[in-house]
Order: sequence, then structure tokens, then C-alpha cells
Amino acid sequence: MKKLSIILLALAFALVMTVPALAIHIGDDGTAEGGLGITGTYKIDGQSNDDDGTKSAAYDDDFEVVLKFATGPVVATIDLEISDDGSYDGKDITRGADIVDNYYVTYQAMDALMFKFGEYSCAFGRAIGTDGACAHNIQATYSLDAADITLILSKEDELGEDDDDAMVIKVDVKEAGPFTTLSLASYTDANDGSGDPESSYTGLDVALPIGPVAFAMEYGANGSDNEGNFMLFEIGLEELIGFDVTINYFMSSDDYLAPYSGDDYAPLGVFFDEVNDGQTDATALWVDFGYGVNDNLSVSAAVLAMAENDAGDDLGTEFDVGMKYKLADNVTYQASYASFTEGDVEPDRSELFHRLTLKF
Repeated sequence: MKKLSIILLALAFALVMTVPALAIHIGDDGTAEGGLGITGTYKIDGQSNDDDGTKSAAYDDDFEVVLKFATGPVVATIDLEISDDGSYDGKDITRGADIVDNYYVTYQAMDALMFKFGEYSCAFGRAIGTDGACAHNIQATYSLDAADITLILSKEDELGEDDDDAMVIKVDVKEAGPFTTLSLASYTDANDGSGDPESSYTGLDVALPIGPVAFAMEYGANGSDNEGNFMLFEIGLEELIGFDVTINYFMSSDDYLAPYSGDDYAPLGVFFDEVNDGQTDATALWVDFGYGVNDNLSVSAAVLAMAENDAGDDLGTEFDVGMKYKLADNVTYQASYASFTEGDVEPDRSELFHRLTLKF
């Protein structure tokens, strides 16, 4: 895989450099308009932690190249990612492997029907949905005036008794009265050869603006081996007070506390990464703040006001601050600091993080 990634990466640059006539436009949504296109991102992160007096520091960098080949109704995509991470305070440095992260082909069979084949994430859920790690996918999306309906069949393994299949059904309603978002999703994974689900997930995501206040709710239910429910409520006050303020309330049953599904949704620097493990029937209340100082600079803050588990233990409080600055059209720098104050379960912790991102 490592050699394959290096060969593909070299081929990508060779193609772009030697056949500029094939260069194509890649839209903001990642779609290609005929020919060959390449986009990429380089990110380098630095992070230092203080865990109740025990200090550590680490770094990570990530280089990603996305190739798109488009001809008629068919678009092929290869996503290559090379990562490298290590530690400042120790002698050990871990070199990340070269990875073909995703690869897939889409076929627009007709205006309303699109097929997608390959290996890619079938994740759903804006905040607390499944991460949906799927492979060998066959997907069909049918677009109606009222809704988009998606079916994904995933074949992870076909090894006799060790059979691994997954199915995702998702409905995104377009015309839902006063709702700006209304999505329903179901995920089922069976890998014992019997057809019985080993894990399942059902999710509902809604958003409803009422005057200047934006209400949103996401509900998720895990079944089979991973019993548990969770719900996230959000109240957005940006239109009311002139800058971004969101009140968040999270509640869960069983051991599902983390409303987190990757970089797209990552509240609080310490709590949901470090403190939530093993907590049951937990609740948390936090407030996010954001303000655009100008076209290049934005600042943010977050306050975890309350968190407790089913035993009534105080899980601590947290205060975060951050900034993001646009150095150039394709270059941004961001930094954040998170300070967690101990409750009844976990000790004091703090985290300092910064990242430089370059896009091409």
C-alpha cells in the first residue's frame, strides 16, 4: 500500500505538470467538470498538554491530494493521504503510513439518479451520528422534488462465517414546511454470517428557525450490542444578538457521552476527548461563542457550564478560547487554548493547540 501510494502520488504530479491541457475546474463542492483535476491540503499541528502536572507535547502533519478524472457522466476520485506524527518530549517518533484514504466512482445515470461505487465513509449525523466506516460500497441516490433518498450496501468482508455487511438508508427531506433541516437515517452492520445485526443506529436531525432564534435537535439510538440513546439540543442566537452564540445541551443513556464525529464537529478541547470515557447516563451543558473581527480574523470561545453522570458526579468545567487568521487566500493559521477544571472524577487538564493549513 505504501509503494502504491507513492506511485500514485508521483503519477498525479506528473500528469498535472505534463498535460496541462487536461486541467479542469474543481468546484467548491468538489465536483469535476471534464478532464483531470487535482486539489490538496497540507496541515501541520502542534499540541502541548498538562495533565494534572504531567506535561507532554506532540506534533502531526498531514498531506492530502485528491485526484478527479471526469468524462461524461462518470467521475472517478482517488484521495491520497500521507501523515506523520511524533513526540517532542520523548525519543520515539512514529512515522505515519502512506494511505489511499478513499477511492470511488460516481455515475450520473439520469438527472434524478446517481450511483456511487468504491471505498469511502458512509457517515451520517451532523454531530452524534455513526462514523460509518464502510468499504466496497454500492450506493444509489434518487432525488425527488421533496427529498433525496440514499441506499448504501457495504461489503467489508466475505469470509464464510466471518461475514461483514452494512446497510445505510438515509432520507433528506427538502420541503419540510418550517424546517430547514429534516433528515432520517438508519445504519445496520451484521458480521457474524447469520444476518442478525451486530450493531445498528437510527438517527434524526432537525433544524427549525423561529424568528431570530435557530433551534436544532439531533437524536441517535444505538441498538444490538451497543444499547444506548443520546440527544443534542442547540439554540442559536446569532440573528438575535448580532454574533454567533449557541447554547448546547446533551443527554445520553448508557455510555454514550461524546457528541463528536470528526473535524466537522468538535466541541470543547478537553472534555469530549479526554473526560467522557466510561461515563453513563450523562448530561452536559455548554455555550459556544464566535465573532468575525474582519474578513481575515475570527475569534471563538466555549464554556462548559455543567456536566454530570448518572451517579451525580460532577464531571468538571471547561473554558476554551481560539482564533483563526487568514494569511492568504489559501493559507490559514489557527490556535486555541482549553482549560479543564476538575470535578469529582477527573483531574485538572489543559491543552494548547495550533495549526497551519495550506490549500492548493
